[in-house]
Amino acid sequence: MSIRMPAAYAAFCAPRRDVYTRYVAVRLGCRQLGEELAQAALGDLAMVWSEALQSASPAALAWNLLRSRIAARSSCSRGKGLHRVLPADQADALTLRYRVGVPLGQAADLLGISDREMAALVRTALRGLTDPACIS
Repeated sequence: MSIRMPAAYAAFCAPRRDVYTRYVAVRLGCRQLGEELAQAALGDLAMVWSEALQSASPAALAWNLLRSRIAARSSCSRGKGLHRVLPADQADALTLRYRVGVPLGQAADLLGISDREMAALVRTALRGLTDPACIS
């Protein structure tokens, strides 16, 4: 028996599923794993959908569910690449923007933050990558 989810849930998930998949594939190096974890994270969201709607940011909650799925599956506890040298929010911002190729506004929406906050994350992250003191 399948459970029918509200139209709002389907509308929320539809534009995110592909980007979540591509993001995980970039992070973990496997498209199939990207599809699996994106689907699992959105399934986790379905379980808490009514709570998500009452939260300050359903998008931020969904993103944190995706992060949790990645962390549980990642073989390296400190992360790889950008996630090894930058705080998670900054690494996510750069990965979405430059590795996945998501426009700034869409990336902000995915993370559940404002465009201004997203731009600040990107600037701070790029600054951190060019400052040797930040990555040593």
